[in-house]
Amino acid sequence: MSTAAQTAFGLFAGSAYDPAAAAGLVAWQRPNGTALLRRGDATSALPGGHPALGGARIAWREGDRVTIADAATLAPVAHVTAPGADVLAVSDTALAWRSRDGAGRDRLWLGEGQLLLEAPAGAEIGRPALAGGLVLCHTAGRRGSRLLAIDPATGAQQVLRADPAAQITNPATDGSRLLYVHATGETQQLRVGALAPADPAADAVLLVHASPGRRDREHEPGRHRHRQGYPGRRRPALPPRSAPGVVATLWSTALTPDTAYVTRLRAIRGKGRTADILSVPAPPLG
Repeated sequence: MSTAAQTAFGLFAGSAYDPAAAAGLVAWQRPNGTALLRRGDATSALPGGHPALGGARIAWREGDRVTIADAATLAPVAHVTAPGADVLAVSDTALAWRSRDGAGRDRLWLGEGQLLLEAPAGAEIGRPALAGGLVLCHTAGRRGSRLLAIDPATGAQQVLRADPAAQITNPATDGSRLLYVHATGETQQLRVGALAPADPAADAVLLVHASPGRRDREHEPGRHRHRQGYPGRRRPALPPRSAPGVVATLWSTALTPDTAYVTRLRAIRGKGRTADILSVPAPPLG
């Protein structure tokens, strides 16, 4: 894939964040508290917020009450009390949710209150995803970040991705592939690979986005980058450079058989903060 292709994206939804996708549907949250569901060309509001999709199920929450419904009809099939829940994941057989208490401590739960993971002080647990009988999430803190798969039946944890030189966050899956954000001081990348433990360097890069930190031009005013020593005197391309006054962060993700979605959070000098959802093609793994 060319560098130009890797930096290209579509704007799926403005004023939006936390995409979820399954069964040909895409749902997302809006900053005004409304959650939306797109079915084909039609978009409609959901009864609650912070939606999740998985298998033939959809879930949303209203305060501490989570509704699990049939994704095709929105008919409720179950209700779960989830104290302090903020983000959700759902499948045909399970519900996972994260809570964050007043001290900022994150906990990951299954169903009616099975505690799966508690973050130490100063660390975070990302939005969960479900794959078969496993719960996926990222953890990030002073010791770095990693993507975990947790078996609720045994409590066993498996590291799916880790990179000491990068932040690896926000997993999503379509059941066979793993989508996530890989961020360094140079770039933020949307990557996809097999849903199994692997080296992040082996995964496909779907999108390259400028790092939140703005690099310099790498040459002094009135001069240019040298060509000596490069094959054919062709300088390698530099990573993308963020626009002046803009700090953009790639965040939560969703994956369908042919499309990857990612939240872009932006802080623009003089204009405050915005969120939108980008989309890029996600071809099958080679």
